[in-house]
Amino acid sequence: FSVWNKGEIKIPREELEEKILFNWVYCNVGGAIEDDLVNDIQSITIPVSGPYLLNLGCQILGNSGQICLKLNKREKLMEGGRCDIIELDEDDVLEVFGTGGTKVKDVNVMGVLLRPRLFITPGTTL
Repeated sequence: FSVWNKGEIKIPREELEEKILFNWVYCNVGGAIEDDLVNDIQSITIPVSGPYLLNLGCQILGNSGQICLKLNKREKLMEGGRCDIIELDEDDVLEVFGTGGTKVKDVNVMGVLLRPRLFITPGTTL
């Protein structure tokens, strides 16, 4: 999967943190992203358990604040500009949050399933 927010986001300083929404879907193989083509994407739901290569990219403008990728609204997985291999379970939810005072543009999240826990026979679906 791969999603972007093409544009600039400013989070008010008064906010503790704010969810960052995505307005562009590049790749949705496996159905991790529920896109109704009308509303912005709020979260990514993991379709298959296993290790994922995850990347959170962005351009933070003027050294103002930070963004992070959170798992199930609790666990902070990584900050912007990082890449890591993380074990995820089916139906885990990934969301991106920015801290108050953050000014950022071109936020993107990419994930690739490296090896599913269950073998998937070629030509079939789960």
